[in-house]
Amino acid sequence: MKFEMTKCNQCGSEMPMGVDVCPSCGKLQVGINRVGSYQPRTMLAVGLAAAVLLIFNWFKTPAPHPSSQLTSPPSASLPSR
Repeated sequence: MKFEMTKCNQCGSEMPMGVDVCPSCGKLQVGINRVGSYQPRTMLAVGLAAAVLLIFNWFKTPAPHPSSQLTSPPSASLPSR
């Protein structure tokens, strides 16, 4: 079994992720390496999803606005008597 490793905030030694106290120096771990924090893979996935949605929205053709449609004048091709 392989554990994800992280570095101690105080001494820099490797330790298993999610541990509250460093096994080397005995200092309490605080900050971004806590369990439940956003991982780089999660932030990358969210960023890519947002970019794809923005790109699709940018390439989407806009719907015609109802006031921009002009009515054509009556046809003048028929002779009037």
